[in-house]
Amino acid sequence: MDTHFDIVIVGGGLVGLSTACALSQYDLKIAIVDAKVHHNESFLQNEIGIRASAINGASQRYFSQIGIWDDLLNSHRVQDFTEIGVWEKNGIAHLSAHAKDYGYPNLGYIIENNLISHCLYHFANDNHNITIFNFAAIDNCYNDDYAFLTLADNTILQAKLIIGADGAHSWLRKHEKISVFERSYLHHAVITTVETQYPHQSCAKQIFYPNGIVAFLPLWQANKSCLVWSTKPNQATILTSLTESEFCQELFKLTGDKVGKCQLINQRMVFPLKARFAKQFVKHRTVLIGDAAHTIHPLAGQGVNLGFQDSALLVSTIKQLHDKHKDIGLADNLKSFQFTRRKDTLVMLTAMRTIQDMFNGDNVLKKMLRTAGMNAIDNCSPLKKQLIKYAMHI
Repeated sequence: MDTHFDIVIVGGGLVGLSTACALSQYDLKIAIVDAKVHHNESFLQNEIGIRASAINGASQRYFSQIGIWDDLLNSHRVQDFTEIGVWEKNGIAHLSAHAKDYGYPNLGYIIENNLISHCLYHFANDNHNITIFNFAAIDNCYNDDYAFLTLADNTILQAKLIIGADGAHSWLRKHEKISVFERSYLHHAVITTVETQYPHQSCAKQIFYPNGIVAFLPLWQANKSCLVWSTKPNQATILTSLTESEFCQELFKLTGDKVGKCQLINQRMVFPLKARFAKQFVKHRTVLIGDAAHTIHPLAGQGVNLGFQDSALLVSTIKQLHDKHKDIGLADNLKSFQFTRRKDTLVMLTAMRTIQDMFNGDNVLKKMLRTAGMNAIDNCSPLKKQLIKYAMHI
């Protein structure tokens, strides 16, 4: 087997796979390295995935550019959402928006993560420019001209550039000793899928309360939603230890008038929530993208979209360098990518922290400010439209 490539991507998740698929269009030899990537080969049609993502307009266009959007649509499991509703529990703060009020067909799409991974994996697996290695990376080194990555089976891959898309606990980031700023959101996310008494009517709902946030992402069946419940760590532990009936009772206390009674479809998963920001996205023959470079609170559903934006810009940058016969692995040639993505990520990190801080707790002054702020935005159509355009990335 040939072990010489233009680019090696460590990580076969959503961002790593999409990057490989996009790069393969430019006559570049790509390797994907991930011991678990083959798990995406099969997809059970009769099961609903536990995790789903809110895909904005930019990510949808990226899927079209790659060539998987039609595959996703043909699954009949892509749910567009045409409305958002945000409320404060036991308060009068409220914000809503409907796509038709702004001339948009929708505000985005909710798609199960395992469906996206499945489509990307098969696109990559069928592509002659992409080779998949089902092994973990265990070592890497560099010289002036190449990077070398050693796999668990002792295979050594050579490339001009290694891309780290291996998640929040990135092996490549740690191995390269790239330091990372971390700050806990003091929240854990309890994630599952639920069947709600009331149909979602293509509306993404979010309810803030003093100890956290409950979000419902509408799935492709009228009464099914992905639930993301962000709350204090000790409360998250309690929620996962409750029986299904007890859990649904606690959920109903917070959200019953919005979605009705709920039933669990899947098991509950818990994830600690941290803001992460790598001090460097680019080093000699190394680039970090997606959660390997940054993580944010899921309250606005923008984390995976940030990763796809990283991917799309990196692919565009590499194409330009390749077309000009420039070295795609030199850090100096990737500075513009790093500057743009660090800037955009910092803006999003700051926004998420501000929103979470504003809604955290039941301080009277905070409550007055957030009520006034949310209601002012809700009643100011031009401002609301700008916020929607920013979230949709259009």
